[in-house]
Amino acid sequence: MVDEYQVIYEYSAAATISFKTNDLTITYTRPKMRVDVRVDGTIVVTDPGNSQKIFQFTARISGADMDTLNTVQSAAIVYTGDYPRIQKIYWNGATTETNIEVAMTELKVLDKGAGWWAVAVTMVEKDQ
Repeated sequence: MVDEYQVIYEYSAAATISFKTNDLTITYTRPKMRVDVRVDGTIVVTDPGNSQKIFQFTARISGADMDTLNTVQSAAIVYTGDYPRIQKIYWNGATTETNIEVAMTELKVLDKGAGWWAVAVTMVEKDQ
């Protein structure tokens, strides 16, 4: 079991925010798969092979990072085909996921005082 993950979110070229978390969840989905049951009871599966990952985690970040994240998420983000993305995910020091184009679909924040913020983040991989 991994004790801590580091998720590096690159919102534009060389501009990153790093999250350290111990509760990273990755959900693997098939968003374009369709399962139909016909009148005669036959089940037909249509699967064009598209897959998608949903990343969810909580972390504690500094006030400076929260200010940047607030500015980035409040602005009209330009999805360039390269950014925003998860630049890297470190699993106990080893990188296993890199350069995954994502949209941050949910951001919850809570002021923890002394310049620190608790954040809950959901990032959805852009369709493959």
